[in-house]
Amino acid sequence: MNFVSSGYRADHSGTDAEREVWNRLKSAFGPSDVGVAYHRYPIVDRTAGEYDREMDFLLFLRDAGAVVIECKGYQMDHVRAIEGDKWILRGTAQSSAAPYSQARDQGFKLLSHFTKEPELMDERHNHEVSMNPLVALPNITREEWEARGFHEGPSAPPVLTADDLTPTALRERIRSLPGDGLTDDEYEAARAVLSGGQPISGERRPNLKDEATKGGLYERVEKGLNRLDEKQEAVGLQIPDGPQQIRGIAGSGKTVLMAKKAARMHAAHPEWDIALTFQTRSLYETITEKVERYYAFFTSGDADPNWEKFHVLHGWGGRKRHGLYYRIAQEAGVTPRTYGDAQDEFGEEDGNLLHSCCLEVLEEGVVQESYDAILIDEAQDFDPGFYKLCRAALRPPKRLVWAYDEAQNLQTLSAPSPTNVFGTDEAGDPLVDLRGSYEGGVQKSQIMRKAYRTPRSVLMLAHALGMGLLRDGGAVQAITTQEGWENVGYEVESGDFRKYGESVELVRPSEHSPHPLADETAASPFATFQSFADRDDEIEWVADRIAEDVTDHALAPERIMAVPLGEYWTSKQTGERLAEELDARGVTPNLVWEGSKDVFAEEGEVTVSRVNRTKGNQAAMVYVLGVEHVEDDSRRADLVQRRNEAFVAITRTEAWCTVTGTGDDEPVFHEIEDITRQVSWFDPALTFPAPHPDDLEREMDDGSQATTIDQFAD
Repeated sequence: MNFVSSGYRADHSGTDAEREVWNRLKSAFGPSDVGVAYHRYPIVDRTAGEYDREMDFLLFLRDAGAVVIECKGYQMDHVRAIEGDKWILRGTAQSSAAPYSQARDQGFKLLSHFTKEPELMDERHNHEVSMNPLVALPNITREEWEARGFHEGPSAPPVLTADDLTPTALRERIRSLPGDGLTDDEYEAARAVLSGGQPISGERRPNLKDEATKGGLYERVEKGLNRLDEKQEAVGLQIPDGPQQIRGIAGSGKTVLMAKKAARMHAAHPEWDIALTFQTRSLYETITEKVERYYAFFTSGDADPNWEKFHVLHGWGGRKRHGLYYRIAQEAGVTPRTYGDAQDEFGEEDGNLLHSCCLEVLEEGVVQESYDAILIDEAQDFDPGFYKLCRAALRPPKRLVWAYDEAQNLQTLSAPSPTNVFGTDEAGDPLVDLRGSYEGGVQKSQIMRKAYRTPRSVLMLAHALGMGLLRDGGAVQAITTQEGWENVGYEVESGDFRKYGESVELVRPSEHSPHPLADETAASPFATFQSFADRDDEIEWVADRIAEDVTDHALAPERIMAVPLGEYWTSKQTGERLAEELDARGVTPNLVWEGSKDVFAEEGEVTVSRVNRTKGNQAAMVYVLGVEHVEDDSRRADLVQRRNEAFVAITRTEAWCTVTGTGDDEPVFHEIEDITRQVSWFDPALTFPAPHPDDLEREMDDGSQATTIDQFAD
């Protein structure tokens, strides 16, 4: 049995009653029960009162279906009369209420989502999932209730009194409700709906392609990636009462979670001013679509988001589309700077231009507290000044939520600790303390170890190459502790990181990389490498493979991405030459740098992009060209950044990645071949010498505090 709480409402008079019922549910149901219990499951009734917009509790059991529970903290004297669905009250904030009809209506809204799943409807289009609404009254005994005669008559509401909330009585009451249980397949389908799978996947489509082709196999990937696991589900539903940090490995679903969490906040609190911001401008369409789908899910499609209160904003923005920095600066009385203005003011070599602009606003302006929540996706790509500006623009309790990739940043692989970002107060205590949890078990810091998007072998290749773990000259950057590797989903099979230079073996358990094609032999290999003596040969070979992907393997062109590495002009020239070769083969290329900065993939076209525009975007098949550039000392980018670029490019794939390079016996080619050999076994492992921190360009352990959801499962 899994328990998912969205946290308690501090301003709600019924919080004590909710806490009591929640604890009773956790006492009554345990590990042997197949199901999930939600506290404040966000199916929102927009017509309800201020405090009754969403379910208090949803109990979903394989053997009993859905039980929707509306909780009321009334004493017996508060209920003067019950007239049909209407309860006449006295001595409370409301003069009347309709708790049973509220639970019933919310239950019907929930069932409407199940109609989209054929497995959950019978041949007469009736729901296979039974639904029973109840009203919980933890402060009223059965004797008191029956003494008033409220249990009699055809319209008597089904209630759970204090007597019904003991573990044994509660289990018996739930088991006795009318309706049949579900088969395992029906239960799994229903759980996928409850977890939020429909807003990710949209309309269901039949299998149209031969599963022996990449196109057919990728259809399975699309379906397999459209279900949230228990941790993703819980994090996406939580509304923290202050700052929250979400740390996760590449492909762990953070962008989906941020869209879900933001839509959840907007549905539950339409009066709030909310901003969801990010670094990659081409994510506008993707993020907006996900927010719209989740908002429709939570409100049963009653209305579109209120775009006057909910804002999807690029972190900086542009001349035609203002970003979050621009808006905050304007309200603070400081003229926002364009990128060119910032270069002129802070220096062309300043790699932290947005950081400098944000600090300028904080120092020279009066930042207005205009937002109730700000959510930052791709947080690893923002500098401390942006975090500080966002926090300053928030009303108490400073609900800043940021999600960043562990070991993924175009500039650095370590994310700063909250203390390094926000600083300390006069007593030396952190201004933002992420230790522990808020009331109700909403953790202040989360770690997402599971990588769904990128196959295990490809992710291991990306980590090893990005850090240079098997590099002839030694690692460039690395995680240097067992705990650090465990935080990104690895286990130390043998060796000791404290014994520098001695062999260490890492494995990545399959449960931390549950890719939909993990056990499909026909889909492997996921990671391949090919080298060439001549650049033209490399480009022509990649063009041939892409043409085969489209014509022979039924991959839609927009599901294919080519990422040339190297300096600006070098990578651009490689991309343009590849586009010419694709055209010659009847395949339409999409040179991303020639289109709108707000758009990435184009339907019917193969995406060709430099690595800086790929962030946040994915494809079924990714080709990374020019990998020799990671060791090109003539490049202006430092060695760390060059390795990071390769990591980012490789992890854009949702299935297959082919890395290519040009050169004569380049050391990096042997490095990649060695890595590929190690990670291509059925049970892959990485073996490399434990690096000494002093020998690294950058040590990746940042010392920030984090907790895991398992610590608060009870």
